[in-house]
Amino acid sequence: MNLNLKSLLVLTLTTAVVTTTALAQQPSAPQEHGKMMSGKMAGMGDQHTKMMAMHDKMMADKKAMDAKMDQKVATMNAAQGSAKIDAMANVINEIAAQHKQMTNHMDSMHKDMMGNMGHPDAKMKGMDMGKMSKGSQK
Repeated sequence: MNLNLKSLLVLTLTTAVVTTTALAQQPSAPQEHGKMMSGKMAGMGDQHTKMMAMHDKMMADKKAMDAKMDQKVATMNAAQGSAKIDAMANVINEIAAQHKQMTNHMDSMHKDMMGNMGHPDAKMKGMDMGKMSKGSQK
């Protein structure tokens, strides 16, 4: 019985030492993780800035397209006789051109985004973000 008490005491002390050691080391793990993540996070600020610039350009392009369409529609609405038919053709052609431009842009964005899906650590290459020249690719 004395042997079992000594074994229990040794087991308890060993458990206490292991637990204390593990708990003492625990705060360093998040710090190391934070250091590791800081490199990845630093690039995210640049990507965000580029995405916002791209968004602003896209919105400016949209406003320009809307203004062009508004002008053609106003011309169409003011036209009389055969000039109205020509103006309607201009509106239809503009709708088709803008649709094609939008579809091409969406296809390009989709291709860029899907190209990065297989690489979780890869920076987003799409939409002119993080693109490297052919000579600098790994």
